[in-house]
Amino acid sequence: MEPQPPQHPKKVKNIPSPEEIERRRQERQNEVIPEGMSRREWKKQRKEQEHEATKEEYKAAEREKRRQQRARRAERMRNDPEYRKLILDRINQEQKDSEVKIVIDCEFDDLMLKKEIISLSNQIKSSYAIMKQSEYNLPIQIASFDKQLKERFDTSLADYKKWQGINFTEKKLSELVTSENKDKFVYLTADTEEEVEELKPDHTYIIGGIVDRNRYKNLCADKAKKMGIRVARLPIGKYIKINSRAVLVTSHVYEICCRWFESRNWGIAFNKVLPPRKIANKYPAPAATEEGS
Repeated sequence: MEPQPPQHPKKVKNIPSPEEIERRRQERQNEVIPEGMSRREWKKQRKEQEHEATKEEYKAAEREKRRQQRARRAERMRNDPEYRKLILDRINQEQKDSEVKIVIDCEFDDLMLKKEIISLSNQIKSSYAIMKQSEYNLPIQIASFDKQLKERFDTSLADYKKWQGINFTEKKLSELVTSENKDKFVYLTADTEEEVEELKPDHTYIIGGIVDRNRYKNLCADKAKKMGIRVARLPIGKYIKINSRAVLVTSHVYEICCRWFESRNWGIAFNKVLPPRKIANKYPAPAATEEGS
């Protein structure tokens, strides 16, 4: 009988007091929405203004986050001989062909705030860095590359035009998937019970390019089903217990796919990629078979 993971108490949400509820109600009543603008547009504009006001704090937090990431990598280089050898060997190593392609579907531009667009662009940049370092080649195509996301890249990440192995296209997913080839596409989403057992050759795996803090449930799953594309999730629950809903950021999903090819073992891939703060309990990764699965 397999050991059961420890039960963790659910976090209790902060319930506003009657005074706080009344204060919010008064603010809503006294709110003056500019003429010709909907409440939704007004709220979006206010959030953007708040983001501009806290931009420097956000940048400082991002710098600190990157510093911690560098520190974790440096510590791992010092204490993990296998990881150190892997990184050093990759400097001059030719990548192996995975026979798998990745599409990041970015047709959700209008649903994101400016700071979320920035976050997505940084995740795409991280995915590109991971792609260059990976033992296996998993080429990336950025679909629906337009509007705010393209503006962000053109103004802040202009060197993306020189990136090798990653294709930025304005084409939508519906233009890439046809009735003849859709059986070769799989949309990766947490909103399904079907799980990926392996990444199959000659298949394209789609990752939803959206940062929404879980505002839009079933967004990618509903889109895929409408297009007749198979949906599946990474088998994360079989290997680790995480501290939140099993929704991973775009760059983590991509890196997990890259790591899976190295060991053909999802447990090893999850434990190598996910940051410690997301993991509540690690499950032992099952031993690989002779075929590596």
